[in-house]
Amino acid sequence: MSTLLSTVLLFLCVYILGFLAAIPVGATQIEIARRSLAGFLRSAFAVALGSISSDLVYGSIAMFGLGTFFQNPEVEAIFWLINAVLTMILGIASLRESAEEEAEPPLTVNVLDVPVESRSKKRRRLRTQPEYLKKSRTAYVAGFSLAFTNPMMIAWWLLAARILKDVGLIHEFGLGIRAMFVLAGVLGIGSYLFLLATTTYRAHKSVSKKRTKKVTRYFGIAMIVLSIYFVVRAIQVITSNGGDAGLKLGAITSIIPSFAA
Repeated sequence: MSTLLSTVLLFLCVYILGFLAAIPVGATQIEIARRSLAGFLRSAFAVALGSISSDLVYGSIAMFGLGTFFQNPEVEAIFWLINAVLTMILGIASLRESAEEEAEPPLTVNVLDVPVESRSKKRRRLRTQPEYLKKSRTAYVAGFSLAFTNPMMIAWWLLAARILKDVGLIHEFGLGIRAMFVLAGVLGIGSYLFLLATTTYRAHKSVSKKRTKKVTRYFGIAMIVLSIYFVVRAIQVITSNGGDAGLKLGAITSIIPSFAA
């Protein structure tokens, strides 16, 4: 097999692995879907870009030999806890958003019967969440933070490299191969996230407001459940001490040979 053909095949394989790795539902995917369903495609794209930026950082860390830092159980536990806090905040915000929408007075109510001060407060409260969802800068930070505080991403990069090395697609981990590996993986992950944002945004036009509120509530519940899971993972990492309780990141990275050194 020629060098060019093997390089193209390797690029496609890494791209596909990255695309598949982004499919499982996580905090980032839920946040992208939530913003797209609310009609804020640019904000959803910003979350995806933040996540991609984090993947680029993690990919570089893994491919250029700095992954051993994340074998420390304390470091992994701290990342799980930070991720839990961020996810809990977004989950609560999602629940509050759905609750405030439900609290909106019916259209049959005569607004003249409502005091002016109450109406102004109501309008300000109802504008808070849409403005929060619209802001691309905060969306980017949210996407980056959710992805970067997921310690399993470093394991994905290392395991993907190990798989492709074992099947013979990688013979020598030179500088060019490492850079191409990171680029292909990031493009694969990003492709799925942008596809998720686009398809969800297109679907939101055909979804009723009532159903949107329900889905938003479900998103919030899912985020809170995920945050609880992240706390449990952190506890498992600290208390397992190399045992069988949970899959430790250190155990994953320890099986990776020195090909990335």
